Amino acid sequence: MSEDEVARLRAEVAELLRLLEKHQWSGLTPVKSIGACPECAGARPPEGTGHRPGCALAAALSLD
Repeated sequence: MSEDEVARLRAEVAELLRLLEKHQWSGLTPVKSIGACPECAGARPPEGTGHRPGCALAAALSLD
């Protein structure tokens, strides 16, 4: 494993830990809520369009 890859992984872990700390209660949503991302406040479809551009949670959850 190269030094660049280790640095990239450390940065990714740090970002995921930041998101986890910030959103530790994000799984709790009120009954009948349309749901909203705690990072970008984007509402899920059909009421909204999902995550907004640049959302860190969307980037962390993406499969790419």
